[in-house]
Formats: sequence, structure tokens, C-alpha cells
Amino acid sequence: MGTDLDSPQIQEAFLVHKSGCLITYSSKDGESDDDFDILAGMLTAIQSFVKDAFGAGQWSLKRLEFEDRNLFIELGDHLYLAVVYAGRADTKMHSKVERTVDIIEEKFWEQCKEWSGDMDEWDGAKDIIQPLFMSEREEPEDERLRCELCGALRDELDKVCVVCGYDFERFR
Repeated sequence: MGTDLDSPQIQEAFLVHKSGCLITYSSKDGESDDDFDILAGMLTAIQSFVKDAFGAGQWSLKRLEFEDRNLFIELGDHLYLAVVYAGRADTKMHSKVERTVDIIEEKFWEQCKEWSGDMDEWDGAKDIIQPLFMSEREEPEDERLRCELCGALRDELDKVCVVCGYDFERFR
């Protein structure tokens, strides 16, 4: 087993629409004033290049490594989530990122398919991304209920998750 130093720690997350437009940016340390739209466009261009150069279909760029930073990209049907992390990637991190993309595409399915370009339509997407920055050590060890889909804390009386919209009553 690896040590905590080997465990991946996600530092930044970029949620990008298939059009190449940055939907939201989030970081472990808070907001930044940098213009990340250019980076989102560059990542989209690289994805297009990889698909063109190596053939359409299943080919896609999943990982980039540069100096002490690593980038992992999880593709959805209509968007992708790129995360910058330190440490070694593992299947648990990959699963968390994949699950986050699934949750966002499920909650924002209308915007994914026919987005008008209005950024306000993605209100709440950043909240779904935030749990990616928590390591297992940072997650609360209390007995409060959590959403089965996104892991957000919830009240016993809640019928729907306030973060991802999961209907608790539907799957009882």
C-alpha cells in the first residue's frame, strides 16, 4: 500500500463543455483571477488533435504529465472534467472523477444537449465538483447521512439532494 504522500490530491478542476467553453473552474485553495478559458480551449484542441491523429471513436487523451503536475481528463458524452493533481493517480481517484462527470451530466442533461451559452444555466455545477478536493482524511467522520450519488451531507427529512438532485425516495 502507498503512503499518504503517494495518494493523489486533486488541486484544480476544469469543467469544460464539448464546445470548448469553460463551464466552471475550481481549486482546493480557492478562486484564482487567472483566465482559464484559454486553457480549456487548448485542452479541447488537444483532444480534437488526438482524435484526428489516431482515429475517431474510443481514442482520447486521458492523462498529461509535466514536471511535478499531472492532469487527468474524464470524458462525458457532452463535457469533460480535467483535474490537476499531485501524487499518484489511482482507481479511486479515477472513479471519483468519473462519478462527478456522471452526476453533472445527469443533473444538467438539458444544458449538456442544448446549451444556450448562458453560464447561469450551470449554477450548482461547482458545488458538485467541490468534494473532489477532500482527501479521505479530511472527510468528516460523523454519522450524518450522505447522498448515495454525490456524497453531500443531507438531512434525514430531505427527499432530494440539494447538490445533485438525486431523489432519495425513488430508490428505496
